[in-house]
Amino acid sequence: MKSTEHWLVHDHTEIEQLLGECYNAADISDWWALEQFFAKLVTQLRYHMAQEEEVLFPAYDAKCEPSHMQTQELYNEHSEMIASFRKLNKYIINRESDKTFDFIVALQLSMLEHNEKEEKVFLPYASHLLFEDRDELEQKLDDFVVTNKSRKWLI
Repeated sequence: MKSTEHWLVHDHTEIEQLLGECYNAADISDWWALEQFFAKLVTQLRYHMAQEEEVLFPAYDAKCEPSHMQTQELYNEHSEMIASFRKLNKYIINRESDKTFDFIVALQLSMLEHNEKEEKVFLPYASHLLFEDRDELEQKLDDFVVTNKSRKWLI
């Protein structure tokens, strides 16, 4: 028999590590390394958020009672983060050391807060709520590809 605990895991570790690498590169003004880590980070985050927004959130919202946590709050946080990444991209392009570094620090804090909300509130509840659809959702997540329907980041 399948357990409902911890089946729906959406790991944020790699994203947090890439943002940490951006921090380290920005700290020493290694613009080449920063650009490389930033590009990887945006690619990973774009995929991660698209999976949530196109697979998990709709499945959750279809089964969730109106009195429970709605995904609109998480979606709005994604929008704020995307806007922040656009701004950070401009700072990197313009080689604005102080703004780049300070913005990465602020992003680290906001991302940690968002990830904690997903990991401690959304994912545990969604794991329970979506248990009946587990196999189908796991397959959709495994097969997921970012398409033209996915949100545009403009980076």
